[in-house]
Amino acid sequence: MKNFFGTDGIRGNESIFTAAFIGAVVRAIGDYYGKPAIMIGRDPRRSGKAITATFMAAAEAEGMEVTDAGMVPTPALAYLTRKRGAGLGVMVSASHNPPEYNGLKLFSSDGAKITTAEEIELSALIERELSESRETPVRPLGEYPEYNLTEEYIAGIGAAAASDLKGMKVTLDGGCGAAGAAAAKLFTAFGAEVKLLNEADGERINVGTGAAHPEYLLKAAEGSDLAFAYDGDGDRVMCVRNSRILSGDEMMYVIAKSMIRENKLSYPVVIGTIMTNYGAEEAFKSLGITLYRTPVGDKFVSEAMTECGALLGGESSGHIIMKEYENTGDGILTSLAVAKAFAEYGDEAAEGYFEFPAAAAAVPADENAKKIFRGSASIAAFLAAEERASGARIIARPSGTEPVIRLTVEAGNGQTAEAEIEKISAYIETYLKTKIKVKASESTITEPQTNKTSKETLRRVRECGGVVIDPEHTYISPGTIVKKGAKIYPFVGLYGKTEIGEDAVIKSFSVLEDTSVGARTAVSYTYATGAAIGSDCTVGPFTTLRKGADIGNGCRIGDYVEIKNSRLKDGVKAAHLAYVGDAEVGEGTNIGCGTVFANYDGKAKHRTEVGKNAFIGCNANLIAPLKIGDGAFIAGGSTVTDDVPDGAICFGRARQANKFKKGGD
Repeated sequence: MKNFFGTDGIRGNESIFTAAFIGAVVRAIGDYYGKPAIMIGRDPRRSGKAITATFMAAAEAEGMEVTDAGMVPTPALAYLTRKRGAGLGVMVSASHNPPEYNGLKLFSSDGAKITTAEEIELSALIERELSESRETPVRPLGEYPEYNLTEEYIAGIGAAAASDLKGMKVTLDGGCGAAGAAAAKLFTAFGAEVKLLNEADGERINVGTGAAHPEYLLKAAEGSDLAFAYDGDGDRVMCVRNSRILSGDEMMYVIAKSMIRENKLSYPVVIGTIMTNYGAEEAFKSLGITLYRTPVGDKFVSEAMTECGALLGGESSGHIIMKEYENTGDGILTSLAVAKAFAEYGDEAAEGYFEFPAAAAAVPADENAKKIFRGSASIAAFLAAEERASGARIIARPSGTEPVIRLTVEAGNGQTAEAEIEKISAYIETYLKTKIKVKASESTITEPQTNKTSKETLRRVRECGGVVIDPEHTYISPGTIVKKGAKIYPFVGLYGKTEIGEDAVIKSFSVLEDTSVGARTAVSYTYATGAAIGSDCTVGPFTTLRKGADIGNGCRIGDYVEIKNSRLKDGVKAAHLAYVGDAEVGEGTNIGCGTVFANYDGKAKHRTEVGKNAFIGCNANLIAPLKIGDGAFIAGGSTVTDDVPDGAICFGRARQANKFKKGGD
């Protein structure tokens, strides 16, 4: 089955939006949602009016009531859908893409993007409708009067996000899209001195301007206190301050800090994506905020926010959702919130934020190459090994619109990031070329059956109550068991005799082989083979569980933790940067950052036994064979070579001495 939906709605070259295709989409909507009342809007791109008119004619022919909001930003369409009680919102837009592209974004009655499950089921209906080749009515554009309901959105969002911006000089780049004029009106109403660039122009939308081109804003922002660039439909934004680009991650940090001051962040969690910089995650942690990651796409962010009750979430690209006000990304609202924070707190608004140096690249890949990439355990293992060896964070994902695989590497320094990006680019490109060449010699460039999830396996998973969000981009072996309520995200590989417990969540880019996962456990970006994970645990991101890793119930195994041939009993916490090899760790024990269980003396492996409720401080070295008693306390930085009795405090480090140079005070 073909999935017509990408990262953000149905999108492609404007030529794909024929009357036949639009008619099939409309009939699928009618079949699935029961002929809902529809609110439709568009951005100014050149094909928008024709697509809107055809959609409206087809919907009315099917007995659906349609309200045309006219040319509006996407967040305005979402707002109007919810406020006016429409059953479905439809935005005709290709977001940040240039004029020759267009798309259809669908919103539920509460103004949120429809779910991935809905997209998959709608795709099946669209495919069925296309196969029936039914005629779609088309009406001249002149039969539909021009509307613009943006003022209604401006009034609503202005009342909710009122700010005092008097004296602030603001430059706004509308990207020739739908958001510039609305944003300028709001900033002006709040007292800012506004310079608006690149107003609506369907022939130039997103061409060298807007959120996808912040380098333009850098030049245009001179003399301004703040500058913002919106994409074509206004659901994302980028910011410039003091001749520096602020990413979506940094804007989220600024907003979160402001929400804390105003006691509006009732739940200390924000949602990011796999692209959120690891430095940003650490910066949020310094505020007492936990960052959870999803696949790329604001619909995934929104779904995760709903699931866990988070009030703030977004993407590095500038899609930011503030649930207090709206259920979708709103570039205008985001820019007002950021401006308000800087107006009130100045430089302190962003104080404490940092990012790790990053390098990016793109490997050419057509659809066949992307399929090979998604199903390759060899690539997944290579990337996991590179992360462990280099200490870098590696993100590799196929583009939803372009024929490339996008690569990003974050590391402690720029040189490491650049070296890693070259290495993995070369590996993936060579691997894909080799595989395609072999397949071409076999007269086929399809994936081997072993790299596809069989229909029988998917049927069995669904009958058991498991949820596979995107079957096309997920591999589940025939020997895998997925129990009721378990959710499997895209780009997950489940191999061998793996078992996923009830209501467990396996997030993107996890590879599990012959591994059991207990009920209600959440696993993210983890490589595990021959491991057992208990119930109510959180594992990942960037965790490696090797053969013999046995994790009890209620454990927390965090980022860059590796466990091999070890039993961790209930409630053990190893939050980050630790190696646990050949060990038995008792209930409730805490393993500090940087701890190493040194199990190998050059000739043989030895075991370490740790009692219950022990505390092992940061950067401890436990030299096996070793026994640490119940309730023992190992001071940070200690190298422990002798057994530690129950309740004892161990200091295994040199005494600090402060000395002064001759003549000093």
